[in-house]
Amino acid sequence: MKTLALLILLFIPVITRGQYGTNNILAIKEIHNGIVCDSCIFTMAGNVTASPEKVSFLTPNHENQFLYTDATLTRELSTVDPSKFFISMAGFSLDFYPFGKVLARRGDSIPHIDFKDLQFRTLLNGKLNNDWTNVVSLKNDPDFYIGHADLNSFRDQPDNVKTTPAEHYHAGKFELRLNDSLNVEFRDKNTLADVYHFSITRVRSVPDYFNFVDFSSDKSFEEILNTEINKAYTKQGPQADHFEIAAGHSALLRFSNHEQYNFFGRTPKNSGIEYAIGKPENWRRLGGENNVKFTSGYTYIYLDKPKPGNTVKIFLRYKHQPESIHEVTVDVTPLHAGWVNIALPILGIIIIALLAIFIQKQRHKRQLVRLNNKKNEIENQLQLLSGQLNPHFLFNSLNAVQSLIRQNDPEAANQYITEVATFMRTIMDSGRKELVSLKEEISIEEKYIALEQKRKTFTYSFRNECGNDLDSIDFPPLLLQPIIENSIRHGLADTVRNPTLTVTIRCDATDLIVATGDNGIGFDASVKATGHGLSLTGKRIALINEKLPAMQIILQTKSSPGAGTITEIRLLKWLT
Repeated sequence: MKTLALLILLFIPVITRGQYGTNNILAIKEIHNGIVCDSCIFTMAGNVTASPEKVSFLTPNHENQFLYTDATLTRELSTVDPSKFFISMAGFSLDFYPFGKVLARRGDSIPHIDFKDLQFRTLLNGKLNNDWTNVVSLKNDPDFYIGHADLNSFRDQPDNVKTTPAEHYHAGKFELRLNDSLNVEFRDKNTLADVYHFSITRVRSVPDYFNFVDFSSDKSFEEILNTEINKAYTKQGPQADHFEIAAGHSALLRFSNHEQYNFFGRTPKNSGIEYAIGKPENWRRLGGENNVKFTSGYTYIYLDKPKPGNTVKIFLRYKHQPESIHEVTVDVTPLHAGWVNIALPILGIIIIALLAIFIQKQRHKRQLVRLNNKKNEIENQLQLLSGQLNPHFLFNSLNAVQSLIRQNDPEAANQYITEVATFMRTIMDSGRKELVSLKEEISIEEKYIALEQKRKTFTYSFRNECGNDLDSIDFPPLLLQPIIENSIRHGLADTVRNPTLTVTIRCDATDLIVATGDNGIGFDASVKATGHGLSLTGKRIALINEKLPAMQIILQTKSSPGAGTITEIRLLKWLT
């Protein structure tokens, strides 16, 4: 497919430097596989300056897009920075051109730069891209042919212009992402003095210059263009990105061929706009796929009576900058906006909300029943374990009474039975409670220790290193009794010198630690204990942990043969 563009007329020399030929122009053509395509003429994009202190350059590109300066954006010529340029497409060539001056009159001198003493370098976003290089060492552009042509020849054969090669130096091809900036610097290779510099920055560009027109009509499309459009015409310019039309209306987005390249040069060739409706996919070219020469007419996107209540999304982009998409939203009002249409959705929302609340309540109710059942089961198991603990203690106490009787000491046996009965009444009362104070638990255990001291000689000491009031700390009742009993009956054997039992209370931040220690015979802690009392204690702790998952109890025993035993109960987060 041939690519044709208008040429910007540049009056340049053909035979001698310093003289203009008024019928001479600059033509750029594509090179395909090393062969110049005479019919593939491109518009000149670049900056040709008449100042001898500046370098003329071209930016040929396959998108046929222009280079422009600040003035094109701001419309204020006084703000133009002659060294800053902008571009919209990503890829372009950079070619240095030794001639200058546009629209020279016959006889005017032609500015010419001799590149033999100049070097250049390029920086991409401030980082070195190509170091200092002699300009005259550069070759011609491999992708674009740059030549001089006769104006009359162009008029006679615009698709096959006869040209002669023009002097130029190819500095390279560049691909810029959005907001990337290419800086080009020149210096004198002999003095290393700066000569000139300029920058080219790629900026975001989207097709937001259009007229939005909506109308209610059953006329043909041609009639709409001749009547409704002219009535609704407004000044072309950047538009809003959200519109609303009434149900049953149609709408047009009208693009002026002259304005849609507002930022890409003053003489555009074709639209290059792509659009998609609904989703940013399956892009179509505005005005069709055929390459159309520049006209002062319009191209359109037509929305034919979109459905009431729908939202139509139109996505716009330029072919040469597909990553930048402009989204236009068109809301179509519902056909009937009465109270019924408003009330039905609200009623539906209320019904759904009530149904959700009912389902949630039923779920919570079932969850509470499961939790209560689990709680009752755990409490029953705890009561069962407490019932097993009391006979265990009574059995051991009867063994002690039997021992006293065998020693032929009926008075001591009688006294012991009385004290055991009193103690049994105390622990039965405590066993019915879920928790007792730590002070009460220590008091019960000290009564038990006093009973044991009547039949075995050992010393007992109690240390409160916590500093807290033990009466204010809750504790599972009789949790210490099997541990203390195990130390007295098995640890403090007759062979132990100065047998001693110690109970220590400590506080570690929010944790409560109750440690029971003895200097008895000890045992191998790696061998699992088989005592009935300790087994019941382990089961009780597991049930309490299940009931109070946020306040775990950990039982740890440290012992070795001949080194005594320390059993530590750590109650995590018990003091919060």
